[in-house]
Amino acid sequence: MRNVANLWRWIWVLNASLLIVSANPLYADSDDSLQAQNVELKKELAEFQTELRAMHQRMEALEARVNSGAAKTASAKSAAPANPTASAESGPPPGVTPAGEPLPANPAAGVTLGSAVKKLLPGPVSGPTSLAPGYANAEPLGQGVIVPGLEGVSKTFIPDIGAVGDFTFRQSDIRRGDARYNPADDKFQPRDTQLIFFSPIDPYTTAQISIDKPNNGAFDIEEAFLTFNKLPYDLSLRAGQFRPEFGLLNGTDTFQLPMVNRPGAIAFYIGDDGLIEPGLNLKGYIPNPWDLALKADFNFVSGINATSFDRHQGRTYDFAYIGTLDYSHDLFTTGALTTGASFAGGPGPGGATYMADPFIQLRYAPTQRQVWTWNLEALLSERTGANDHGVKRGIYTLLDYNFRLRWHAGALIDIADVPGVPRGTELGLSPILTYFVSDNTRLRLQYTHTTASRAATGPLRAADLVFLQATFSLGNLKPLD
Repeated sequence: MRNVANLWRWIWVLNASLLIVSANPLYADSDDSLQAQNVELKKELAEFQTELRAMHQRMEALEARVNSGAAKTASAKSAAPANPTASAESGPPPGVTPAGEPLPANPAAGVTLGSAVKKLLPGPVSGPTSLAPGYANAEPLGQGVIVPGLEGVSKTFIPDIGAVGDFTFRQSDIRRGDARYNPADDKFQPRDTQLIFFSPIDPYTTAQISIDKPNNGAFDIEEAFLTFNKLPYDLSLRAGQFRPEFGLLNGTDTFQLPMVNRPGAIAFYIGDDGLIEPGLNLKGYIPNPWDLALKADFNFVSGINATSFDRHQGRTYDFAYIGTLDYSHDLFTTGALTTGASFAGGPGPGGATYMADPFIQLRYAPTQRQVWTWNLEALLSERTGANDHGVKRGIYTLLDYNFRLRWHAGALIDIADVPGVPRGTELGLSPILTYFVSDNTRLRLQYTHTTASRAATGPLRAADLVFLQATFSLGNLKPLD
């Protein structure tokens, strides 16, 4: 502790010298003795700095010996003060550091007296860590593609995760005796719930998994696929189970539709949820001398859709083929045109299935707050052995007007031949009002009137239905349409 006492003495001398040096210009001309004292103090200050550096070096050596455990007993004895009386008179009270902070009675493991005192002394310090705060246990950057994780969180591959909830409330005047009559449909119900996982695997490959929980159904894998997006000739390839492009709406999930339900003109022949098939998908732009935006999409899949394909009801897979050719072009500076046709073929219920789907979409935005969208899509379907009695036809048109920032007004006309009967056509008319609370929350009101017709299960009377729909999405999903 003698060194500590000397340290206190020199600190007092240093403070006094600083006061004299700062006051010296005021009295330099009136008192020559102060100048002499100033010179003397400067000499003592230089000696103090030399002694302080020596003390610092000795402290580092002592700490190295303590940490190595070479002479714990000897270092403990040498730390005891040689003259307790002198230390008590000239230094700080026992158990207190020179800065006035109490020393712990039992220092924690890894904390020594030398390291505690060393923090109070001037001198060189170790350089800053190469990792940012919170990354103490992370690996240095540049080792692989995994970025450092936070301390306490395992450094694993974590994909982007999203969740969707789609809720509906329906009221109708469908009564007993109608083939569509089901009292359980006129209530609040969670129509669809999904968990979606998406992530790039490397700069050339992405993956997505969608886990779906439909109303009154079990959890299942709706989509699970890899996408290879850096193939030669600007081609991309998907492998797994996915929604192939077919017409305008098949690539759109049910909760993203611009109306509550898929139009009957399409749903009667590909199902309410559309085509979701396991297989391969190859697409790319077609080179041409006119630089037209021509895109081809081809799918080689195992047809498992029970409405269109699935000839053997899941006991085996029969391959189906789905292709789309479309053309896009800008119009009116602020608009766009998309048109094309899709084709599908494969073994269906009782025989072969063939479908053709021409479509057109026009968009026009006179201002950023006003957007007009017009869809027209038709479907021709021939299902051998399905009692469809020849080619069935369906067509719908949808006009949507985004008239304010979050408000959409739409009108849907839906005309479709009823499947499973020799003849009969159903007409549906639907005004639609949609309000986007935010990009990820949407409310919709839809009224639908359908005309009377006849289905394979019995007569279908004219009906009026009112739908309320609430949809939300969480996580890293694109905004709701």
